[in-house]
Amino acid sequence: MVHLYSDCLPWRAVALGAFLALAAGVTGGTAHAEDFETTLSAADRSGVPEGQESGTWMEATGTASAAASSDQHEVTLEATGLVPGGLYTIWWVNSGTFGMDMGPAGGTPANEFRAGDDGGAETTITVPADNDYQMFVVAYHADDRTHGDMPGEMGEVTFEQLMGPWPGPAGQMADM
Repeated sequence: MVHLYSDCLPWRAVALGAFLALAAGVTGGTAHAEDFETTLSAADRSGVPEGQESGTWMEATGTASAAASSDQHEVTLEATGLVPGGLYTIWWVNSGTFGMDMGPAGGTPANEFRAGDDGGAETTITVPADNDYQMFVVAYHADDRTHGDMPGEMGEVTFEQLMGPWPGPAGQMADM
């Protein structure tokens, strides 16, 4: 887990803006017994990468679903409208008392995936069942590099393209 303090303004500002956008009415998910699903919506809080059309960028959509077991959740992302052949990573983000906490969902390099030539993607990560993750973020890497435990400089080389509540108990109940 990485704790973001106020001196990490680019990511903190993006994450805070994302939470405010969700509070303003971006759709959430629904819980079904021990399985969870949430809708992910396009985001441009960190801007739109050079060479990408804003309208096309904002057409991206996805779902994240979690199948629960006693000690882990298998979380599957299905997305369309991504940058064809683009390199992406999945992140969890939590609102904390002293700022935002975030980390690579499923760890590195498991959180990495590449969109298909049609801009579609499906990938699965595994996270602990007792996680308290609140938000699901899919970040595009315009420099075609992942950046380990940090997403890379937001608005320069890394851009969140999809976000929504985490598909699990904390994401379903988070006040976003």
